[in-house]
Amino acid sequence: MSGRLLAGWLAALAFLVCSGVQVAFSTEAVRGQHRTLQALQGRLDAAVAVYSRLQLELATVAAYQQVEQTAEQELGMRFPEDVTRVAR
Repeated sequence: MSGRLLAGWLAALAFLVCSGVQVAFSTEAVRGQHRTLQALQGRLDAAVAVYSRLQLELATVAAYQQVEQTAEQELGMRFPEDVTRVAR
């Protein structure tokens, strides 16, 4: 019986060691994935900032076009045919 008890304890110890090693590997894998996630979130933030600036620029251009269209249609204004450059 003593041999069976010893074998049982050794099997339990081996299982415990393997389990601990697996936990360590899993923890390191999660840390690596977290680093990757943080890097991707940084890239996403940069892309969102660029997108926001482009949206603002697009709105500005659209506003200028709206002003020009309103000036031509509602106020009867037109761009002068003869444009001269004024030097400083």
